[in-house]
Amino acid sequence: MQFSLTASIPRFILAHARSRLSKIFPLGIRARLTLSLAAVAVLAATANMLARESVYIIHVGAASRTVAASPISVPAQPQTQPAPPDKKHAETLIRAVDRYEHASQARVEADSLGSDVKYGLAREKLQRAAFEYKEAMSAATPPAPAVGRRAAEYLSRGQELIQLADQRRVARVEHAARSAAILTRLQGSLNGAFRIFGHVFARQSLMQLRADFDAVRQHSESVLAGDKYAAEESESLLASEIAFAADFEAQRRTFARTDGEAWVQGVNTDFDALVAQRAVLEELNSQIEDAARQFTEAHILASTAIAAASETPPRALAAPRALAVSPQFSELIEPASHSVAESTLTGPDRSTRSVMAAVTVIMILFITAISVLTVLSVLNPVRRIVKATMQLSRGEMQAQVPRGGIRELDKLAGAFNEMAARLAAAQELGRSHQENLEQTVLERTQKLQQLSQQDPLTSLPNRRHLSTLLNAAIDHASRAGNYVGVYFLDIDNFKNFNDSLGHAFGDRVLMSVANRLEEVADDVGIVARQGGDEFTFVYEGATSIQAVQEMGWKLVHAFQTLISVDGRELSISVSVGASIFPDHGRDADGLLRAADSALFRAKDLGRSQLAVFTPELIESAAARFSIEQGLRRALEKSEFELAYQPEIDLSTMELAMVEALLRWRMPDGRLARPGEFLAVAEQSGLISEISVWVMRTAVMDAARWFHGGWPEARVAINVSPRQLLDQRFIGQTLALLREFNVPAKCIELELTESMLQTGSSTIDALAELQTHGFGIALDDFGTGYSSLTSLEHLPLSRIKLDRSLIASIDTSARSAAIARAIIGLCAGLGLQVTAEGVERPQQFAWLMASGGIFLQGYLFSDAVPFADVLRLKASLVRKIQELRLSLPGIPRHPPLELIKGKSAVRA
Repeated sequence: MQFSLTASIPRFILAHARSRLSKIFPLGIRARLTLSLAAVAVLAATANMLARESVYIIHVGAASRTVAASPISVPAQPQTQPAPPDKKHAETLIRAVDRYEHASQARVEADSLGSDVKYGLAREKLQRAAFEYKEAMSAATPPAPAVGRRAAEYLSRGQELIQLADQRRVARVEHAARSAAILTRLQGSLNGAFRIFGHVFARQSLMQLRADFDAVRQHSESVLAGDKYAAEESESLLASEIAFAADFEAQRRTFARTDGEAWVQGVNTDFDALVAQRAVLEELNSQIEDAARQFTEAHILASTAIAAASETPPRALAAPRALAVSPQFSELIEPASHSVAESTLTGPDRSTRSVMAAVTVIMILFITAISVLTVLSVLNPVRRIVKATMQLSRGEMQAQVPRGGIRELDKLAGAFNEMAARLAAAQELGRSHQENLEQTVLERTQKLQQLSQQDPLTSLPNRRHLSTLLNAAIDHASRAGNYVGVYFLDIDNFKNFNDSLGHAFGDRVLMSVANRLEEVADDVGIVARQGGDEFTFVYEGATSIQAVQEMGWKLVHAFQTLISVDGRELSISVSVGASIFPDHGRDADGLLRAADSALFRAKDLGRSQLAVFTPELIESAAARFSIEQGLRRALEKSEFELAYQPEIDLSTMELAMVEALLRWRMPDGRLARPGEFLAVAEQSGLISEISVWVMRTAVMDAARWFHGGWPEARVAINVSPRQLLDQRFIGQTLALLREFNVPAKCIELELTESMLQTGSSTIDALAELQTHGFGIALDDFGTGYSSLTSLEHLPLSRIKLDRSLIASIDTSARSAAIARAIIGLCAGLGLQVTAEGVERPQQFAWLMASGGIFLQGYLFSDAVPFADVLRLKASLVRKIQELRLSLPGIPRHPPLELIKGKSAVRA
């Protein structure tokens, strides 16, 4: 790419220059060809003149050559004695010797790439300088073998010194490796002794051995450095080695028992190798010292020899012979010079000049004829092309250029005709595409208009179109004096269909609901889809308020029969909120807001309910909106708290676990319980974020107890069906356990019987959680119609008896019998039982006779903050003992006659 760009630069410059010249000299093709012809004529005339005058120029040159070819006379020069050899080679050799010394010293000190290259270059320069010096001296003086011998000896001494330095460097590395290995073993053993073993004896022996080895390393520094050191330093090193070996052998059995035989063998092997390397280093240091002294002496001897040889006087040189041209050479030059001189006297004759002029005239006429023909063959086709181009610009697509003229313009005419044909075809194709595009735009516009008014899934009117239709119905009813009923419908628990069966199945459920509503409407009203699982029905022409209410119940009852979706028979219920024109609003927006408020009231009443708008619902909607905004603020500002209510194990009479209960710290400091805001959280969709916060906080608190003063702690956490339907729930929960390093046995998940309505996917999720070690508890047992079914299908580890069953356990024989039967049933199934709502000593007395169950209620404690749980755990033991001591006078099971008497009075 770079090459093509560079190659295109001259073409670009040439094109730019040509464009600039065209603007400066706007000439036509005729004028340009005329100028070209004139230039050719001038060129031909000039060439003719030059051809005629060039003979004389050659003559002058020939004369010059004749003069130059005259015999050469060179005066004889006296013979001179050669100068004594200069000291350049000697100085070069001396510098090479010095450079080799510096390079060798650098190579001895460091074995790096730079020092190695520098040494190689210096050695090569010294060899070359010695050779050149030898050659120069041999030409001037008798050979001086002492210089060559001294230089070779100097090179050899340098090479020997470097080899010894490399050997010492290798020995240093081995010595350092052995020292590091011993130090690593000692330090690792010391660290292990301090952390694991508590014996002072082992720690002191290791520290003494480490101190001995530090002394060995300290006294080894002079050996590693290669410096001369005193005899006492050598004796100190030997003494430190002996001390290390003695202490090591003295504690050898202890080290083998505490650190292992492999550790002892490793230290022993490394230390023997360390001592051996120290001896090698000492020997190498001595050899390097001797080699360095010899290298220095060789340097002095080489320098002295060079200086002595360079001062020898050079030998005399023979005088040079006289330089002259030989007779044979003069004879070869003179004939040629004479021939050239003769040619200078001759020149072209008149006939030759006439021929040259005739040829020039003929060439000019020929060029002129060609130019005229070229002009005619260019201008006529160009005129035809210009004419056809004008026709094409006026829209005449059938314009064609007659062929003819020079070959290039004929090709241009053919290309123009082909272009015109393609333009005509393209214009026709463009016209066809334009028509198709206009048709497509019209169809898309109609479709967009339809989409702007229809719901794409159900083909019902959407919210925007509903407003127009509702206003038209209001106008008609206003003129006729009738009523208009506006109904908001919401499918109960529709999210369960999406979460358990998928969004595609949920879409088909919505289409089936839309079809059922259209069947109910049957030309009496308008059905529209608001969005999600909400629909709107407008009852036109109602004659009374009673008729509007009847139509609302008709909508509710229409879904009491099963709906078939993909071969499945589904039981679907709807909640309906209604508003009436003109009582609740006189425009579409007012009626829709009123119906929406009524829908919230219908959902509060339960499933399959109808609620008609009342003014009080506005206040309820405002309060609900205020709670929803407060919940959003609470999530942002961390206003939620967890309180923990204890559960007492009757088998040990101690606190066994706690249940995490959600509280909302209001701006005024009051703690709101879940009953005040949980319904709004579920309707607004905030329950998911709140549930995530509860799960994370509870697991974090369980981890703090587990790693703190209560390792047996268990925390019960309430789980909603929506959480279990989320496929990410299990993975997120396990990730929390890993994050806070707490086992699954510390967490128990509580659920309600409504879990059975979510299908088999929920049961599979619970079974997977149980395999990981989580406890599974069924809350509020004894109140639902499917309690025994729950025991059969759900993978449970505990049931919690509802407070409504425990409330009359000491006063009602029926409640006592039911509780006794459930406890016995759970004992047979291997399930633990927790009795909720224990608030009176009489209940506690009755439940004490039921065996090893768990108790929970205000009798023992209300829910307390995290900081008070451990203090409460310590005080509960004393409180339970006091309760037990206060119970002997109270019968564990009330007399049956007394219970029957109370029942008769109530009846």
